[in-house]
Amino acid sequence: FVSRYPMAKYVVGVDGGTGGIRAGLFEIATGEPVGFADTPYETRYPQPGWAEQDPNDWWAGMGSSVRKVLADAGVAAADVAGICCDTTCCTVVALDDAGDPLMPCILWMDMRAAEQTEQVLATGDVALRVNSDGAGPVSAEWMVPKALWLKQNRPELFARAAKVCEYQDYVNLKLTGRYCASANNVAVRWHFVDGKPPTSLLAKLGMPELAEKWPKDVMQMGHAVAPLSEAAAAHLGLDAGIPVAQGGADAFVAMVGLGTVRPGQLALITGSSHLHLGVAEGEFHGRGIWGTYSGALVGERSHVVEGGQTSTGSVVNWFKTMCGGGEGFYDEVNAAAALIPPGCEGLVMQEHLQGNRTPHVDPLSRGVVSGLTLRHGRAHVYRSILEGISFGTRLIFDAMRANGYLPESVVVAGGATRSDLWLQIHADVAGIPFKRTKCADAPALGSAVLAAVAAGAHGGDVFAAVDAMVHEEGVVMPRPDVHALYAKPYAAYKATYAATKQLIRRQGKVDLVDLGLDLDLGLGDASPGPRATVCPSLLSADQGNLAGDVSRMIAEGADWLHVDIMDGHFVPNLTIGPPVVAHLRSQAPEAFLDCHLSCTNPDALIDGLAVAKASSVTFHFEVMEDAAACAHLAGRIRSLGMRAAVALKPRTPIESVYPLVDASPPAVDMVLCLSVEPGFGGQKFNPEVCAKVRTLRRRCPDLDIQMDGGVNADTVGAAAAAGANVLVAGSAVFGSPDPSRVIADLRRAVVEAKAEKPWLEE
Repeated sequence: FVSRYPMAKYVVGVDGGTGGIRAGLFEIATGEPVGFADTPYETRYPQPGWAEQDPNDWWAGMGSSVRKVLADAGVAAADVAGICCDTTCCTVVALDDAGDPLMPCILWMDMRAAEQTEQVLATGDVALRVNSDGAGPVSAEWMVPKALWLKQNRPELFARAAKVCEYQDYVNLKLTGRYCASANNVAVRWHFVDGKPPTSLLAKLGMPELAEKWPKDVMQMGHAVAPLSEAAAAHLGLDAGIPVAQGGADAFVAMVGLGTVRPGQLALITGSSHLHLGVAEGEFHGRGIWGTYSGALVGERSHVVEGGQTSTGSVVNWFKTMCGGGEGFYDEVNAAAALIPPGCEGLVMQEHLQGNRTPHVDPLSRGVVSGLTLRHGRAHVYRSILEGISFGTRLIFDAMRANGYLPESVVVAGGATRSDLWLQIHADVAGIPFKRTKCADAPALGSAVLAAVAAGAHGGDVFAAVDAMVHEEGVVMPRPDVHALYAKPYAAYKATYAATKQLIRRQGKVDLVDLGLDLDLGLGDASPGPRATVCPSLLSADQGNLAGDVSRMIAEGADWLHVDIMDGHFVPNLTIGPPVVAHLRSQAPEAFLDCHLSCTNPDALIDGLAVAKASSVTFHFEVMEDAAACAHLAGRIRSLGMRAAVALKPRTPIESVYPLVDASPPAVDMVLCLSVEPGFGGQKFNPEVCAKVRTLRRRCPDLDIQMDGGVNADTVGAAAAAGANVLVAGSAVFGSPDPSRVIADLRRAVVEAKAEKPWLEE
């Protein structure tokens, strides 16, 4: 290395962003910015959900920006002590032996690997703990799904790729000739565990060779990678030999530039996307969040919890483009939007134009504008975008709180800091003070801090460098009265995702089968015969949040919800009763609540279930005296406005219900044939029950026949082929990272069986 400190007074911090690359020149002692220079590059969107860039544009832009910032500031190359670059994450590149790109990069926001995320999650590998404690989903943005997409969809190119890495690694390779990775990137996006590659995960995916394509050397942020090479120095206009510091993902380097490196601090990084990064005391994992990531920041035992919004500033920029906005557009529209009351007079925006990162982790979600009227104008829509993004941030904060993380302070950086209105909306919606730093370009400053440390300044200590180079400036306080006004719009925002999820997925698909069913999404059964119906069993739901899971299953496309009510006598288990059903009804008025009574005295619960507005009531044949008693009870259930059904244990003969189904009209609306013993979920499917179902279906072509117990992807074929049209599934649905897909697959099996009628075959 060529050591220029303490004679050299400056360092260069480079921020490789989504829209372009920015070089910042900073004083090494104080962090004072001297100047910035930007070079834009193009992003291409060859298909919906795809996003690509040319890596050669990054390198060209970096040379232009560094040369320009030095020239504009009148600073000589000899006065620069070091350089560091942060980049977007996870932007994946495939390189040949010479380090040249074989294809355009798969940009961080690219969602083409959505299918591969399901394969990754299905491995159940320990490396997935950072994905909502292993519950998932896994984001299509991450390294492993994208690499798996390459292997499965571009196998020849994947085989030719000597190196598969990130923007960060590509730039450092160009700067120094050394192929290495950042400890930050591999911890937060590559599923590394304790600094080591996830070899078991890759093996389960049939992709062990990926580890050989990854960099072998992994370096902590702020450590010196290597001296700046002669070729790179000539390209950048710097002197060869100065240290190139290891950087990392732009948002995590921005945490350094915001001074959020100690527990209890949270950084909100705004730009094309929003990223919410909190420093925690120790390791924890939970739903709706990512992390914590161990060793992802600076210091020996750093733990970072993460939330993120995929499209935020990019939505604002999209709106400007749509409006044909030019210079002065933001000043004009901000002034107009400031005059509009909180809530935009009923206009609500869901900002998922490029999917949702957290807490839903849904790459297929899309943007929604609801409540639009002729009264609303351009400023209303603009403000609704700012509010929608702020609602998404609050939703992430709520998810963090639910998992025990309470940030003591929020420091914001990036594009949102340039809008006083947007910052105030953020603070009012979240009810938390938002702090600004003197230098709003936190990623570039963070890179400069790391460059200073690698150059030997501030004792080579990151924390000392942060204290000397990062300075807070101003706090935006929330207004309690305005925060209260946002309660209803925020509730409407939260309801939008559940209400529109299936509609959005339907709009994104065009393959409808002749049977009248969207096979991918299961949006309904229009084919002849008893309707294909899927009802997730609440025995497998979160018992502390039943109402929430009911709403979630409705959003996922469930037809009914199966509610098991057990008295502890007929079966050795005790569950909920009519009061809980009433609560579920109050929270989900549109839900079809299919109540199954495993009780010795079902008659005692009928009036309560009627008051609770149950949709259907099933009682057991085994607790009744005979078929006549069953018919009498079914008649009472129907008289109270509910459907009536009778259930049979696996060993109860199907002939028992013949008097009920042969009556004209039938005495019951449905027969439930249990394929497991009642009382507990998670039991294995008993295929012998299919013979009973087949016999009943031949006898009653138009009757609803329900099967419950062990129904999943492996057993649904047998259940549907026997003639069951109403399927109860518990763990298969609730345990899936994509319940809507499971529900659709179950429904598809029934529809296909209805077309073929295999139960008629001998």
